[in-house]
Amino acid sequence: MDKYQEMRVFTAVVDAASFVAAAEALGMSKAAVSRHVSELEQRLGVRLMHRTTRKLSLTPEGEVFLARCRDILASVEA
Repeated sequence: MDKYQEMRVFTAVVDAASFVAAAEALGMSKAAVSRHVSELEQRLGVRLMHRTTRKLSLTPEGEVFLARCRDILASVEA
């Protein structure tokens, strides 16, 4: 998978606080969004989010990675 796309999907999930809402915003299926985040976590070797049926929350590693993603994505867009 494309690392840039994984970062975009991850930040969209965090911003929307929902895999479903992120999927709608990105024009993707929920399964694709979930797969991007899972593959990102697997590639990095860390869990970025705690997931329950009602809530998403970032792990400490997820918070650090989110800040880096925002910086990188802003640089790419500029």
